[in-house]
Amino acid sequence: MPLLNVDGTELFYEVHGEGAPFLFLSETHCDGEVWKIHQVPEFSRDHRVIIMDYRGTGRSGKPPIPLTTQMFAHDAIALLDHLEAPQAVVCGHSMGGRVAQIMALDHPSRIKALILASTGASFPNTRGIPLKIATEMVEWGYEKYVRDHSILVGFTDEFAARHPDRVENYLRVRMANMGPVEFYFRHLLARQGHDTSNRLGEIRTPTLIIVGEDDRNVTSDMNHRTSSEILENGIPGAELVVLPGERHSYFFANPEAAHAAVRDFLARI
Repeated sequence: MPLLNVDGTELFYEVHGEGAPFLFLSETHCDGEVWKIHQVPEFSRDHRVIIMDYRGTGRSGKPPIPLTTQMFAHDAIALLDHLEAPQAVVCGHSMGGRVAQIMALDHPSRIKALILASTGASFPNTRGIPLKIATEMVEWGYEKYVRDHSILVGFTDEFAARHPDRVENYLRVRMANMGPVEFYFRHLLARQGHDTSNRLGEIRTPTLIIVGEDDRNVTSDMNHRTSSEILENGIPGAELVVLPGERHSYFFANPEAAHAAVRDFLARI
């Protein structure tokens, strides 16, 4: 099992394919296994695809310490160092996009291209654990909350009704290696504490922003549709692609459209 020790914590990772390095970073408290459903098969055809489990998720270590997106970015750079990947394309989904921003800001020479998928720069009015999430998790229970929230936020009602098998397959992978609820909350604190809003203008890496047209569910104070527009306006030269009829999990509901947007962008940089 490939593990890398970073500051005393073992980080699990996998590498697939050959070619230019392409790192995928998952959403809040989600390990790297989900990328193997569609993205690893697609992009490992011509890239060295790298996936990792954040500390606190999957098969990585779970130190009982405060976690931050800066820490996750440090871990990701350490992994690129370990794999002798001086420069990589980085795709971050949701919280992963926040981690990717820090990588581009603090290590610009290491990032060839930046793909920010359904993410944002900050939650200006919500620090700590959002009350809505805490309330629903108490009322529903941890596993039911993750399952039901993943469906509601990720997939349109029409898609969930027409393709229950695909939704169930995603949930099976998404929830197979769920860590203790403590680390779900530690990841929430890391996400909610992230703030690059005053530094977006410093990003000079070619940047693609992707968001679903219907990605408007709110768990704190801003939806991803709005936060993606803020990124577009703040990052010089950034391109925004809005995927019609999609919510948060288009990498799994409509991978063909998401992959086409990524391929088109990479072909032009």
